[in-house]
Amino acid sequence: MYLDLRTKLADHLRRASYRVVSPFKVPVGWVDIGILRKRIGIDILAGSYESCVERLTSYPFREIYVIGDCEGCTSLEEFCKSFKIEVPSESFEELGNPSMQVKAIEDSLAYLYIVREVYEKDISYNPLKTSIADLKMLGFVTSSSKPKLKPEMFASLTHEGFAASKKVVLRRIMRNEEELRKLAESPRNYIIALGISESLAVRSIHEKPEDYSLKSLLNFMKKFPLEEMGYTNEVHPKTLLCQFIVNSVLNDDAIEFVRRLSKMGLAFKIKSYTPYGYEMGEEYRVAREAVEAILKFGYAEIPREVIGEFLAATYPLRHSDIYPILNQAGQHLFKAEEEGLCRIDGTKITLGEKFSEYARVRLAMILERIIGNLS
Repeated sequence: MYLDLRTKLADHLRRASYRVVSPFKVPVGWVDIGILRKRIGIDILAGSYESCVERLTSYPFREIYVIGDCEGCTSLEEFCKSFKIEVPSESFEELGNPSMQVKAIEDSLAYLYIVREVYEKDISYNPLKTSIADLKMLGFVTSSSKPKLKPEMFASLTHEGFAASKKVVLRRIMRNEEELRKLAESPRNYIIALGISESLAVRSIHEKPEDYSLKSLLNFMKKFPLEEMGYTNEVHPKTLLCQFIVNSVLNDDAIEFVRRLSKMGLAFKIKSYTPYGYEMGEEYRVAREAVEAILKFGYAEIPREVIGEFLAATYPLRHSDIYPILNQAGQHLFKAEEEGLCRIDGTKITLGEKFSEYARVRLAMILERIIGNLS
C-alpha cells in the first residue's frame, strides 16, 4: 500500500538532507510528500491519476512528481535515481490479534486521535472509560482546561500518545483498504470526502430537499441560511463547493458515508462541548487518513465553469472586494450587473436587494447540474 512506500520514501529523503513534510496539506486534500524550500510535490499513484494531478497542482509547487506505472508518471526507480536515494524495499506488516487490554488501549488511542479531545465528565466511549487511567499513567493522555475559574477538564493525546495512536489508525487504513477503495468508486463519495477535508467533521442538518428536481432544490434554497456560508478565498474553490454540497443536498449521503467509516473504526459520533462544559450538539469526526485515502483512490470532476458560477453566487455575500474571484467568476458577475443585481466598480461590488434571491436560484441550478451528473 502507498502508506508504507510513502513512509520509507520520506525517511530516505530526510536522510539525504531534504526537508520533508509527509503527508503535506494542499488546498485540495493532501499529497504524500512535500519537500520544503525546493517546493517539490510528490504523490504516489494508488488509484486516480487525475486526483494526483489536481491535488499537486492546487499548490504552487515548482516541481511535481506522480510516482507510479502509468503514462505521465515517474517510475519509483527513476525518481530515486533522480534524488540520489535508495529504492525502498517492499515489506508488509503482519497484523496480529491484540489482547483485550491492549485492544482497549489501542481503541482508546484511535478514538482520541480522531475526535481530538473529550469532555471528561461525559466519556461515552466504553474502551476509553476503562483505560483512561492507564493511558494517563503511560503518558499518552493528559487533562487540561481553558477556564481558570471552575475549570472543566478535557482529555487529549500527548505527543507520545499522538505518535502511538497514528500507528493504530494507519493499521486500520491498511486493514480496510479494500472497503475504502469500494467507497472511492463512487464520485459522490469523493465529493463528500473533499467537502469534509477541512473540518474532518459532519453534522446532520434538519432541512432536506424532497428530491433533486429543480423545483425541490429551489424550495430548499429559499430556506437555506446563506448568511452561514462563511466561505473565504483561503480555501480552494472546489473544496468550498464540496463543503456546500455536504452541508446541503448530500448531507444524508455524508452521514451514511461517515457511518460506514465508523464501522472500520475511522469515524466516531460524539457530543461536542464548549470549554465551559456546555453541550453544543452531536457530530461525526473523521480520521484524516480515511479522507485522504478516498481522495487518493477516487476522483470526481466538477467543471471550472460550474465552480465559477458558484463563486459568483456566494463570494460577494461576504466580501465587497471580488478581485480574488474575477478570473474565474467575472463573466457571471458582469452578467448579474447587466441584470441590475449588483454594481461593479473596479474590483469592488455593491449588491442590490435581489442579489440574495439571485444567489439562491443560481445555487439550486448548480446543485441540480452536479447531482444530475453524479446519477
